[in-house]
Amino acid sequence: MSPHSAYFLVAHGSRDPRSHQAFQQLGEFLRRALIQQSDQMPLLQIGTLEFGSIPLEQQLCTWGKQLIEQNIEQLTILPLFLHPGVHVQVDIPAVVATVHHHLDARLQMVVRSHLGSHPAMVDLLREGMPPDQVDHWILLAHGSRHPGGNTPIQHLANHLGANCAYWSVPPSLRQQVAAMATQRGVRVGIKPYFLFTGSIIDAISQEIHRLECDFKHIHLSYLHLYNLILGL
Repeated sequence: MSPHSAYFLVAHGSRDPRSHQAFQQLGEFLRRALIQQSDQMPLLQIGTLEFGSIPLEQQLCTWGKQLIEQNIEQLTILPLFLHPGVHVQVDIPAVVATVHHHLDARLQMVVRSHLGSHPAMVDLLREGMPPDQVDHWILLAHGSRHPGGNTPIQHLANHLGANCAYWSVPPSLRQQVAAMATQRGVRVGIKPYFLFTGSIIDAISQEIHRLECDFKHIHLSYLHLYNLILGL
């Protein structure tokens, strides 16, 4: 960690307090990791695109001015998104461009690649998807309507030997499970590709319960992602 750098974690945001709590925990995890690299307290804040108490643009402007007063030269923005969709490709760059216009040019703002592009993601997911326990894996992601937004998810699933399903766009989880449920006793593993817990995870759990009732002749297993992310 450079003494002339600061870090800002950006997540989507949620009305669910559990999601915000998990985001704070991840921020603390990164803060401790940075402390191990330096004897200085890291300059790190978190913020969300939506549902935050303070708009992201205002939060970045306020903190950016404070960093300039401390002679900090660079603010590194880390997008905690698993998809390279509209938020990553359009919304965050637009906010940063607006904020940069209002700040002194001495502070350089750098937006890093989104979390889903981390090179360790494939191995991280593979550790939680043992091939000997299921016959078919489904990687369940939120899905994006942005052109090309789902292509990296498909590539990730291909590396894992899994099929893709999406929560917001087709093919749905039900469609994929139905396609695999042609034989009695088949084992299907579902890996939700979501960073934080919250209402969507609750809805996924309910949908999996319905699938278990509708496809009693197969075995469904369901594994979470968030705790694995802390290992990155």
